[in-house]
Amino acid sequence: LDGSASNGTAGAGRRGSAGAAAGTTRAASRQPSAEAVAEITLDEAYHGTKRLIDLDGKRLEVTIPAGADTGSRIRLTGKAPGGGDLHVVVRQLPDATFTRRGADLERELPLTLEEALLGGDVTVGTPKGRVVLTIPPGTQHGRTFRLTGQGLPRFKGEGRGDLYVKARLVLPTELSEDARLAARHFFEIASQPDPRKRET
Repeated sequence: LDGSASNGTAGAGRRGSAGAAAGTTRAASRQPSAEAVAEITLDEAYHGTKRLIDLDGKRLEVTIPAGADTGSRIRLTGKAPGGGDLHVVVRQLPDATFTRRGADLERELPLTLEEALLGGDVTVGTPKGRVVLTIPPGTQHGRTFRLTGQGLPRFKGEGRGDLYVKARLVLPTELSEDARLAARHFFEIASQPDPRKRET
């Protein structure tokens, strides 16, 4: 009985050593990964683009799919120094016109007093090009219009986001005396109720 126990203990020790050695081999085979940052514009996020990454004297071309956003990661297997994976992290630069919310976009649309009061067709810039938006009469400052499918492609997904257009009323700042008199006459005829009376 004593011999069986001893042999069993010795066998376990040998198996443990072999397992530890195998674990060491597996750990050693894992190569360290590396990370790089690629900055893109909103237009490049819309269409997709390519970037050259400089890494330890090597230049790698990275394809950035349409819809990529800040924080999107692209893995290049085996492209890091030493054979590990290279992770490219996307950073989208701010845009002067559009604000991004995932695949959706927001923008302002300046309207004249005439357009806001009487309505009409105006052109709106989208990432794809210009479209016509019908403004209804009496459009209030801050009203938001939704243009379905006019946003960005969904990253590694199907379909597109929407574009939300917020009306911004731009009033004339310089009026001639005739224009001032005409405006007074208009407001007398329009007889607009005081909107502050609804406040509590």
